[in-house]
Amino acid sequence: MALTTATTYSASAVGLYSVNTSSTTSPLANTGDTIVGASITAENAIENSIIVAGFDVKVAFANIGVHFGYQLSHNGTNWSRAVDISTDGTPDVTGVHVYLVDLTGVYAPYVRFIFNPSDSVVDLLGAGGSDNEDVGTSGTLQLFYAYKRN
Repeated sequence: MALTTATTYSASAVGLYSVNTSSTTSPLANTGDTIVGASITAENAIENSIIVAGFDVKVAFANIGVHFGYQLSHNGTNWSRAVDISTDGTPDVTGVHVYLVDLTGVYAPYVRFIFNPSDSVVDLLGAGGSDNEDVGTSGTLQLFYAYKRN
């Protein structure tokens, strides 16, 4: 299994909100690969907040439920175990899959979103066993998150 990064978030202002959307991923090299978003720094005002986040499936993956979550880091390199936002994402359905994410009481210099986490990728799930699913190799997506600007 490998790690694919949905790089570079593009920010846009929608009223009082900042909407941040990643680049579209390439098709996966392996059926059980993990997709992570670029690191989000604390300056983006999502810690100790309730935000919306999710993924926009551009090309459908396999018909299987997947985990979508987030990870925390003190340095942007070493990551915590994945914290689930959803355990039954439907990557075989194209379009937007949006979730309410309660980060109240969560503080960290870095956070990133993760799709189909796998323990075969260092620092994702530790020894807790694999959560990743065989989502196929044809799918692509964008990750996104939105929060109210101060």
